Amino acid sequence: MNALAQSFFFFFLFTFLSGCSPNPDDIINEWKENGWSYVSTHGSIGEVKRTGVLQSEKAQAVEAAWTEKGKRKTKLYQQTSHYYMVLRFFKADDEEFVVVMRKRK
Repeated sequence: MNALAQSFFFFFLFTFLSGCSPNPDDIINEWKENGWSYVSTHGSIGEVKRTGVLQSEKAQAVEAAWTEKGKRKTKLYQQTSHYYMVLRFFKADDEEFVVVMRKRK
């Protein structure tokens, strides 16, 4: 399965799983099994309502964006030697936290 097809597969898998209050650790471990490694978490971890994935193999950088106490915060990850992916976790209180993962180019 090529990288693009694999990305779509995981996107739809996580979209499907988002209906059953996904566990962030399970989602992170799924990506680790596919060659991605954990980089960092931004925002306050809490009960997850739904999830999303942000990644691009063509972009020069990937922006991680999360909310804390109603304020949006961001951090930019340059894709020079690694591809970066942002796992987005939306909480019931409309806050959001993200987990950043990476994989060598």
